[in-house]
Amino acid sequence: MRTYSSYLLGPLAALTVLTLSSCGNSTNQAQLRVLNVSTGYPSLDLYVNDGTTSTDTSELQAVPYETASDYKSLNSATYTVKFKVNGLTDTLATLSGEKLADQTHTTYIAFGSSGNFGDLKISEDVGDPATGNSLVTVFNTAEAGSLDVYLTDPSASLSNASPTFSTVPSGSASSATTIQPGTYRLRVTAAGDKTDLRLDVPSITFADQKVSSLILTSTQGGMLVNAMYLPQQGTLTAYKNTQARVRAAVGIADGTTVTASIGGLAVLNNSTVGIIGSSYGQITAGSEPITLSVDGNPVTIANQTLNAGGDYTLLVWSNANGTQTSLITDDNHVPTISTQVKLRLLNGMSALGAPITLTANFSPVAEGVAVGQASAPGQVDSGTNYELDVSDATNGASLLSKTTVTLNAGYVYTLFLSGGGTAAVTASLHRDR
Repeated sequence: MRTYSSYLLGPLAALTVLTLSSCGNSTNQAQLRVLNVSTGYPSLDLYVNDGTTSTDTSELQAVPYETASDYKSLNSATYTVKFKVNGLTDTLATLSGEKLADQTHTTYIAFGSSGNFGDLKISEDVGDPATGNSLVTVFNTAEAGSLDVYLTDPSASLSNASPTFSTVPSGSASSATTIQPGTYRLRVTAAGDKTDLRLDVPSITFADQKVSSLILTSTQGGMLVNAMYLPQQGTLTAYKNTQARVRAAVGIADGTTVTASIGGLAVLNNSTVGIIGSSYGQITAGSEPITLSVDGNPVTIANQTLNAGGDYTLLVWSNANGTQTSLITDDNHVPTISTQVKLRLLNGMSALGAPITLTANFSPVAEGVAVGQASAPGQVDSGTNYELDVSDATNGASLLSKTTVTLNAGYVYTLFLSGGGTAAVTASLHRDR
């Protein structure tokens, strides 16, 4: 567990999540609240202990995902603060020596996928900036790596723009930056790569003489991001990504070529068996049509539904009933242990037509993965000189052995298998993030 102390979007999805109640009647108390943006822990409790007793006190209960709680009033003191899953006794994170003084306001951001819980603190008593200024801090709680944040005129091209906030690492906050008040277009990219767009919000407004936080949060796939705007001691507004990322792979049984697009995005172009896209493209999420042809002959495929923020692999394969497709959900969140990698098996062995098993250095990673499907990601230690072995799950026959394989820490990999039967077995190891 870790503890931390897109092509153009469609219409803006803005959601006012919660209107905060009064901060309390007493001015001689500290105020604290929790903002839960944790994809892995959708309901959180907060406990405190001021050291005068051995018993922790539950102060906030069942704070929902993508919600800021009301403020809770506490006597001024130094506390140990603990985060727990609602209704469970296990502690996700413990913060010691938290000084909560009279007439102060604190927001704790709780974030992370399952096994990757983290927290960041916003001190909400910063003095207002001078007229003609707005003070903004970016909190990167996404698991999408280091990010650049651009606040520009809506019509401005990124090619000529400089990031307003540069290289904000995952699980950290930027320095507070003064900008002119007004309405901006918000774009987020991978650090140093303007072509790798992770979020595009057409309109977000920063008020004059105000202090605010811009919070970047995780999505289903782990690489695109959402955003939240939180004025100091104010009300939360969410800006949801409306894009999904998709690529394609060919596991069809014979030596045919495949051309495919989904939602108008070309993902295969006369591609042969064993091909898997080296990068993802972005399309608007929702129900999208698939256009597919094999050797130039159209194949009718039903529309596929892609969730906003999701990553997907469209696998084209075949069986006795002809050409098939599987839209496979990809999990590109970072490993829960920083020294490990995530590894999964994608079975495109249509010519074999049997489930397969993967081992890494003779330890099982995926077992009985059916043709047209992918295993859940397994985690293994990073390292060099790995041996990856794939076998037929029905009879144990060896299908492939790859040696001297390097698996780098923090990466996510897919091993894609195709062929089999009377056809040659092919395999490719792809780094997905």
